[in-house]
Amino acid sequence: MDKTPTASGLPFPPRDNRPDEQYDMRIARDGTWFYHGSPIGRIALAKLFATVLRRDDAGDYWLITPAERGRITVEDVPFVAVELKAEGEGEARTLSFRTNLDDWVTAGADHPIRVVMGDELSDTPAPYILIRERLEARIGRAVFYELVGLAEERQTANGIELGVWSEQIFFPLGQVPESAAS
Repeated sequence: MDKTPTASGLPFPPRDNRPDEQYDMRIARDGTWFYHGSPIGRIALAKLFATVLRRDDAGDYWLITPAERGRITVEDVPFVAVELKAEGEGEARTLSFRTNLDDWVTAGADHPIRVVMGDELSDTPAPYILIRERLEARIGRAVFYELVGLAEERQTANGIELGVWSEQIFFPLGQVPESAAS
């Protein structure tokens, strides 16, 4: 029996000498789930698949049930944060995010926010929040603009940093350019 742990810490199901499957399932960058090239129109079905979604150490995404497992294609991350709810002010603020599958998480130690600065093709930041172990939601553009609207400046050794507080943790969103800081 294969004892390789999944992201949830549970072992993969027995392999029975069968090769791992590649399911014809894809999660697009916008959070749409596809099966055999067609969008899954029922959110309840996508939610069900999401309950058995795992990510391994290599970064591959798997649907894992007690009976079988198969890889799926994820273009970026499996979820998109589509709504923001802010309560409180300053360090006492809490920021809660709703995903495209109607799950809510509050940014904090268990659900950190991270921002990847642009790549060679774009200088646009890509913000993410951890939903559950190794599974993230990309923070949608409109929600990110709301987040930036709540941001505070903080002086660091590298200059002025822009970020937000949630559950008494400061999450950096990016550096303020020197020309804007003067």
